[in-house]
Amino acid sequence: MFYVLAIALCLAVLFLVLASTSLLCMAGLRLVLKTVPLSSPGTRANLLFAARLLPLGLACVITFSLALPAFLEFEPSSTDEGMGFRLMALATLGALLLVGMVARGIGLLRATREAQRGWRENSHRLQMDGIRVPVYCVENSPSLMAVTGIFRPRIFVASVIAKTLSPDELRAALSHELAHVSSFDNLKQLLLKITRAPRWLKALYAADAEWTNASELAADRDALAEGASVLDLSSALIKVGRLNRPAGREAVASHLVPTACGSALESRVTCLSELLEGKSVTPAHAAKRSNLVLPTVITLATYGACIHAVLPAVHEALEFLVR
Repeated sequence: MFYVLAIALCLAVLFLVLASTSLLCMAGLRLVLKTVPLSSPGTRANLLFAARLLPLGLACVITFSLALPAFLEFEPSSTDEGMGFRLMALATLGALLLVGMVARGIGLLRATREAQRGWRENSHRLQMDGIRVPVYCVENSPSLMAVTGIFRPRIFVASVIAKTLSPDELRAALSHELAHVSSFDNLKQLLLKITRAPRWLKALYAADAEWTNASELAADRDALAEGASVLDLSSALIKVGRLNRPAGREAVASHLVPTACGSALESRVTCLSELLEGKSVTPAHAAKRSNLVLPTVITLATYGACIHAVLPAVHEALEFLVR
């Protein structure tokens, strides 16, 4: 009974924290996006991603660094304390939440693997100088230009696109896809899709589309920072955007022109046109990732110093769930 109670409490706390912080995080993000000027699309994309994953991160941290240690510290292993309706209901919701995320993740990875297999069967390798990621030319997908994979990325380009784009336009488009690789956007996309909210939670569900738009703008900027021509990239976007883009099976991939993003494509072309006309700041090289070692050390030290003083209060809160 001891271990069953521990698992039930962890699931209940996970669900409570996740549910209570999700809407708060998005409301706070909306306020930040409206009141604080953002220097780049990359900053906006990072804020959106952090706000979407923060509730799950907080739920895991509170569950496994506070709730579980408090239970193990103060609850006797010989306890015969039963579970009330409140705890059983919350634990069931937490279990359903975890099972749903795992099932969705498995489905996405399977769909991505099947899509890659189908593209590889009808493709041949393109030799592109200076492109560090394997590039494949696909015969039966007229509008395909995407990068798949997280740790072993591959770029797939439809033969129609490879023939339509000039060599400079194709290289600019590939630079855009490489920017997605450098930013680990496929990994971020996988995490966002696994934790995606239901459609009726519009504030949370719409954040994923906003992140996609911001990440595409950021990839455009990064491609320009790596030497791609503004004119070549904008021309490639327009030519690919004119192609019919049927909605395929959901998979983890970063497309040059994602399906159903007409307004985003328009804003991307407008932004590139402003850069070409000198109306906007010339894109700078991507900033170096901040050093997280010192904040991590400070956080762990604070946790170690305060944990024993906080655990009794946490245990009292857990007792409320059990009763």
